[in-house]
Amino acid sequence: MSRESLGKGLDALFSSGPESTDRTTGITTLQIDCIIPNRYQPRKFFDTAKLAELAESIKANGILQPVIVTKNADSQYELVAGERRLEAAKLADISEIPVIIRSITPQEQLQFAIIENIQREDLNAIEEARAYQQLNEEFGLTHIQISEVVGKERTTVSNLIRLLKLDESIQNMIQEGKITSGHARAILQVPETSQQDFANLIFNKQMSVRMAEEYARKIIEKGNIDKPVKPRRSETNIHMKEWENKLHGDYDCRVSITHKNNKGRISFFFNSQEEMDKILDSLKS
Repeated sequence: MSRESLGKGLDALFSSGPESTDRTTGITTLQIDCIIPNRYQPRKFFDTAKLAELAESIKANGILQPVIVTKNADSQYELVAGERRLEAAKLADISEIPVIIRSITPQEQLQFAIIENIQREDLNAIEEARAYQQLNEEFGLTHIQISEVVGKERTTVSNLIRLLKLDESIQNMIQEGKITSGHARAILQVPETSQQDFANLIFNKQMSVRMAEEYARKIIEKGNIDKPVKPRRSETNIHMKEWENKLHGDYDCRVSITHKNNKGRISFFFNSQEEMDKILDSLKS
């Protein structure tokens, strides 16, 4: 199968069978439990809500587009494309599913799985990066060849693979949606010893990608992340704290005093009507 046909996506699979205006030509039906998962499936996380919606649609309308399988060396039917449909069919308690059987190589199996997920925008950045790395390391494709297969710029492919240099905990933050791949590229710019702290700072401060990039430049200039210095407690604050402790002892409740520019408030805290009445009675006396 040529790379040109791969670059066209899943339509290339359907058009490779016997030509017919009848879409059922070449389609067979298999028991779901006869289909094993795609060993090269790059996607590891599913949106359970969307999967449930697809299951309800399948219950109402059936499976309109068959999944694609291949027969492996052990004569097992292995999934190539259509994992969401297969998993949703299982949720819908359907025992059989329409399939198209194709004879393809392991490399093509991975490529089609990547293409299917990319076309549906189902992969997170780390899953996509790992799939590209597998094409590079296991099947020997260059970054340029990968970009031709998936229809993306070579720099995009290279930048995604670079994300795998990050610590696993930061990769998990990307997969969990706490930070984006744009944030991750900013994190890669700083020294490795500062990367985890920087990732946490981006998440905690909810930085935009632009803010993260600017902060990364500051880290590079200074060599480390600025750590906030706790301000020294002023004499006034110490005096207010002493009064809070005294009032706490007098009224047997937590007391807070806020003070600024000779203005402020004194707050008494209670957890029940009884405690409130007790405080009010004490204030009257």
